[in-house]
Amino acid sequence: MSSAILLMLLTGALWALVGVLFGAAPAEKDRLWSFFALNGILFTASVWLTQAPAAAPPREVLRLAALIVPSAVAEVFAFLLLKLAMERGPQGIAWSVSQSAMALAFLGSVAFLGTPASAAQWLGLALALASLVLFARVRPAGPAGAGAGGPRYWRILLASFFLIGAGQFLRLVPGHAGLSSAALTWRLPLQAPFGMIFWTAACLSTGRWRPRLVWRQALPYAVVVALGQIAFYRATDAADALRLTAVVLPVSIGTCILLFALWCRFVRGERLSPVGWGAVALDIAGIVLLSCA
Repeated sequence: MSSAILLMLLTGALWALVGVLFGAAPAEKDRLWSFFALNGILFTASVWLTQAPAAAPPREVLRLAALIVPSAVAEVFAFLLLKLAMERGPQGIAWSVSQSAMALAFLGSVAFLGTPASAAQWLGLALALASLVLFARVRPAGPAGAGAGGPRYWRILLASFFLIGAGQFLRLVPGHAGLSSAALTWRLPLQAPFGMIFWTAACLSTGRWRPRLVWRQALPYAVVVALGQIAFYRATDAADALRLTAVVLPVSIGTCILLFALWCRFVRGERLSPVGWGAVALDIAGIVLLSCA
């Protein structure tokens, strides 16, 4: 059990670092699209070089693809929306809310995968969702409609929230689908290419391909994203063997939210109101309870 928990904590730390690097990505459309495209290329290359899939029955790989492909497509749009939100309000709030989408994946694992849930976990889910209400009450930080409480900010952020939650749930399903261990090695190699394909095609078709301007940001981001995905799948496999699938995302995301909130406060200098800090505390408390199997 200790190795599974350590893998979950490592996943959370890596995802927090993803947030740090993602928040520092360029905001201009030409550079942002090139950042996404170059990251996709580097991420796909790193996955196929370090996590090459094993030979598996084609039928099983196709069943896996039916889950992984929609997950990858959802995340392509989810992270574009998340970046737009992070440019319109405090990054700490945007990252915390979007990462709290694990609540949707937790609900899905209980409702559709037969994962048992305790009273503490249901209370944790309620607290995590209640934190979203508090986050929404944080006063705008800029012109009307542009800050943390602006309607446009929240429309974008909630769309990202639902897409991330859907993608996370779909990535949990293969462990319960009766697939062989060889087929499961295709999860990350199937997921990786879609961001590369989408953003490279978008850049080339619109003349926005500017890799020379963004490679210094895209390279470390791609490496950390790949490491985070590898850690996530290994944590999921370790938890599946212990029937602890439902706690993989709570532990990982709770660690991620806490570390990123501390980064925003002490490094970026973002200052939240008491309501905002109350939302962070409530969110983390909910994550802790969700981890209580």
